[in-house]
Amino acid sequence: MTSSTEHVETTEVVIAGGGPVGLTLAHELGSRGIGCVLLEPRPEPSLASPRCKQMNPRSMEIFRRLGIADAVRGNARLPFGWSDSAVFCTALTGHRLERFDGVFALSDVQRPDLAEPALWCAQNHVEEALRDTLTRRETVSARWGWTLTGLEQDATGVTATATDDAGRERVVRGRYLVGADGARSAVRRACDIPLTGRSHEIRNVQVIFDAPGLSARHRLGRAVQYWVVNPEVNGLMGMLTTEDLWWAIIINAREDADAAWYERAVHRMIGAEEPITVTATDPWTARMLVADRYREGRCFLAGDAAHQNPPWGGFGANTGIGDAADLGWKLTAALRGWAGDGLLDSYETERRPIARRAIAEAERNMRVLTGELAVPGLDGDGPDGRALRAKTAELIRQAKTAEMYTVGFVLGTAYSGSPIVLPDDGPAPASTGTEYRPSGAPGNRLPHQWLSRNRSLQDELGPGFTLLEIAAPPAPEWEPAAAEAGVPLTRYRLNRPDLHGLYAARYVLVRPDGYIAWRGEASPGDPRAVLDHARGQHG
Repeated sequence: MTSSTEHVETTEVVIAGGGPVGLTLAHELGSRGIGCVLLEPRPEPSLASPRCKQMNPRSMEIFRRLGIADAVRGNARLPFGWSDSAVFCTALTGHRLERFDGVFALSDVQRPDLAEPALWCAQNHVEEALRDTLTRRETVSARWGWTLTGLEQDATGVTATATDDAGRERVVRGRYLVGADGARSAVRRACDIPLTGRSHEIRNVQVIFDAPGLSARHRLGRAVQYWVVNPEVNGLMGMLTTEDLWWAIIINAREDADAAWYERAVHRMIGAEEPITVTATDPWTARMLVADRYREGRCFLAGDAAHQNPPWGGFGANTGIGDAADLGWKLTAALRGWAGDGLLDSYETERRPIARRAIAEAERNMRVLTGELAVPGLDGDGPDGRALRAKTAELIRQAKTAEMYTVGFVLGTAYSGSPIVLPDDGPAPASTGTEYRPSGAPGNRLPHQWLSRNRSLQDELGPGFTLLEIAAPPAPEWEPAAAEAGVPLTRYRLNRPDLHGLYAARYVLVRPDGYIAWRGEASPGDPRAVLDHARGQHG
């Protein structure tokens, strides 16, 4: 590392990794005026293997707050509302076993509980939209083609060394550094942070292929996923674009598979020797791993660098985007001087249990995949075949319903036990994995409400804390308390007595990430104490 400061670029936050998580964090920080430099080795998003395909309602809600949800939706190659179904079948051109509708909260029909529905969109197209809109953030500099090669930290900052696409050494110094650089994170290795957990025993392969006209030649209808259940080749498949670019995941693929084997496997999943061109293959193994800690001094981990999730349920990248939303406002508070001593530590306290829960949900979904459902005779056209398919359909409903309907987990998971949340003994409806029950209890995401046709209550939240006054007397005493603490605060009066039952309070303090920090029937005698607790200043 060079000792000269002449060629050292300085910033407030260095972000290593420009996938969905690093890009979301750059947007979070940039929207708050924080200077950051993003280092990403890939000059452009990879088209080879878009593992993430689902942006869940919470991720889309975060994008809405950042003003980029429309851009992300507009870059999807399957139009919004194209399908919200998943089909289980013996082959794409074979027998249908079961169909789930309204999956993953993908419907384009407006719902009272969602500010933003989910979106089916390949990861590379999500990244394209996040890159394009990053130009709106004046304080963010993206360094495409730069690879982090080392870091050193001291009491005042972190110095990162990188190599650019021409092989030249570059040095960037920030007050903090975030490793959003994936499963093989160089930041995690440099910080000597272990991963704990296990890997699944089977090998899977994702295949990307062109299949002109295939979508018009099967009779299963539109679906975002086709789960193929047969004794020979098991897995799932679907379309990436309306131009018949497809993906397929072959579960328990052969170790010695070659190009001819992949083509035969895809043909078996289709159920016919349709003309296809395989454009990419990507072997992978499901991993259930969590970093032992999310912070080392001034360095933090986010996304796959911190946790690695099996894909079943679509929690991986979305959990990482949630990491970015949580860490972004806390770094802002630290850099702008209003964070308490415990605020940055609360990032791990809040987000690590969420990762563990997401992995547990995905691991539960993984217990029954298509191989466990496949039995000989499913394709039979006689009474025995029909009876076997009916029995298998019942097994599918029992085993896979929770995987198809996840909005309760996505929106209902709370920061239980967080040190920066003030708990109370008021009503606290608990969501299940499949059913979302809005709750105004501290630690929960603020339940969404439509204020007009396209205006959400969440659109009224300020960039810092927001005090909602719900059909309650104004509470101006909060503003001098916030000013004294240096905390940005917005007061929003909501003259809706009908919402009192939902929030179970007349005053609700909402954090910058949209989670509830405190609620009360009356304004507290000491608002400063509430704000201090919520910003991590304890004692």
